[in-house]
Amino acid sequence: MLYCNYKKKCPMMENQLGLVRMPRKCISKLRNEFQVKMSDDLSTSLILTGAFLEALKLVNNLLTMLKKKQQKQQRLLVIQSLKEIEKEVTKILDVLGLQPPCSYNEVLLQLKEKALTRAGLVEDDVIRLINQRAEVRRNKDFLKSDQMRAHLQAKGIALMDVGTETIWRPCVPVQQESGIVPSEGQKVPPKPETA
Repeated sequence: MLYCNYKKKCPMMENQLGLVRMPRKCISKLRNEFQVKMSDDLSTSLILTGAFLEALKLVNNLLTMLKKKQQKQQRLLVIQSLKEIEKEVTKILDVLGLQPPCSYNEVLLQLKEKALTRAGLVEDDVIRLINQRAEVRRNKDFLKSDQMRAHLQAKGIALMDVGTETIWRPCVPVQQESGIVPSEGQKVPPKPETA
């Protein structure tokens, strides 16, 4: 036990030791279980449960801890723990052939480029439309704002309102429903009759 002033337990020091021991124990268990299950006729489906799942849960718990207000040293311990677990999980995913060759950001950029090409736009056009839509929303013309969103979504550009900011992501082009009023110059084909 660690003591503050030699007589009282120091909860902060115990908590910091826990932040160091917990990831190390998790990583050790993950390594051991990985070796055992790989030695057992390549039981890859079993590898992705058990200690691997526990490691992912620990990552989520540590990320939740990062969102809370903490002292700088404790925050650094959490970040260090996350890096250690990420390194071990990445090794396992790499051995299993589940590690993507590109980072998330690289994949997102590639998908954005494809979506822009498919839509016949450049990113500046999308940014301009986002800014126009923001102005329309400030003027409380929500019908026109929805029309602008639907128009872009039909081209494979999804708008996401995040707080006061709007970002865009590529998406599967969505056919506009006839309930949405077309934007200027756009005609909506009549609804097919059903028998």
